[in-house]
Amino acid sequence: MEAVPFGACGNRFIKISTGMNKILYVFVAFFMLQMGAFAQTNFEELTLAKALEKAKAENKLVFVDCYTSWCGPCKYMLNNVFVLPEVGAFFNEHFVNVKYDMEQGEGRYLNGRFHVRSYPTFLMIRPDGAVQHRIVGSRKTENFMECVKRGAEERTSRYYLEKLYKEGKLDVEQRTLYRKSLEDAGDRDEVKALTGEEFKQLSDQEKCLPENWYLYDQDEVGPQDERFAYVLAHKADFDKQIGKKVVDKRLYDNYYGLLTGLKSNAQVDDLFAFLSKQLETVDFVGKEGILLSLHFVKAQNSQNIDDMLCLLEKDVQNLPHAFLWKAPFLDFIIEKGSEEQIVRYVALEERVINALDNDKMKNITKEFFAKYRSKLN
Repeated sequence: MEAVPFGACGNRFIKISTGMNKILYVFVAFFMLQMGAFAQTNFEELTLAKALEKAKAENKLVFVDCYTSWCGPCKYMLNNVFVLPEVGAFFNEHFVNVKYDMEQGEGRYLNGRFHVRSYPTFLMIRPDGAVQHRIVGSRKTENFMECVKRGAEERTSRYYLEKLYKEGKLDVEQRTLYRKSLEDAGDRDEVKALTGEEFKQLSDQEKCLPENWYLYDQDEVGPQDERFAYVLAHKADFDKQIGKKVVDKRLYDNYYGLLTGLKSNAQVDDLFAFLSKQLETVDFVGKEGILLSLHFVKAQNSQNIDDMLCLLEKDVQNLPHAFLWKAPFLDFIIEKGSEEQIVRYVALEERVINALDNDKMKNITKEFFAKYRSKLN
């Protein structure tokens, strides 16, 4: 029987017969396939009905990855999280795993059935078809697995805790877990409502304690919320208990989020006086930028060219990021402004470019101001 070289150890070749070599290759290939199966999450090609049948037979939940072909965060989870051995080991033990493109085939039906609003959405479904837990959005592995493990355990899942909440039977620990289940699902309005209830149940002393900071540390608790007003009224206490840097950042982020999200002139008119008066009562790092943003939004929405030009000429370099990026695209100045006003606007080009920190935006700004200059010729 002819012998062929298979490998080497030092300078000596190990020779194995051709027949044995083929057997060994088959064994190695089989072993590698098995290792691959256990090394990552095993998504099976099953209809949801078949997956539920299998889950019932194996005493598992069905895990559904709701994705779309164009979704970047979906691809991140598939290529960076579900492929990890520790993730695959947990998922393959506890779930029947399936994934559906929400714009194709059965996915289109499931998208409506389970009210999927954004991608990726991950569902943990009981064998009877009820959703036990929902996770919305991509996450880093550690955080994702924390959410998954809460959802996989019935007594820490939203399915179980929501029943207790509706019956008024949540204890303190369960209330925290219920809030986390709402956060997992991205149900921000429900988180806001729940924490608003908790806020009203606390004494003034308790409201400033570090363990209750989560009641205020939310994007949805904006300047018109009573909890936001409470932080402003007791800022010295919060600075001492939580830390001034943390409190200032939360105030800045909530003002900034409100101003960048305004949609209509009516909203601006209603809010301008309120926010101006409120901002007079408090100091925090970044307040100057918020005041500039407030005046920028008012001038833009009212299309007051002189007010906008005065603001830009004085403080364009101090505008917060989102409003600085709008500075090159104020078409109402070009469309409605006098020649003198357009000249003043075009003269700001170099200052706007120098304030930007993005090369692509700088080039776009140059193109737009070149068009503006052409209107003067």
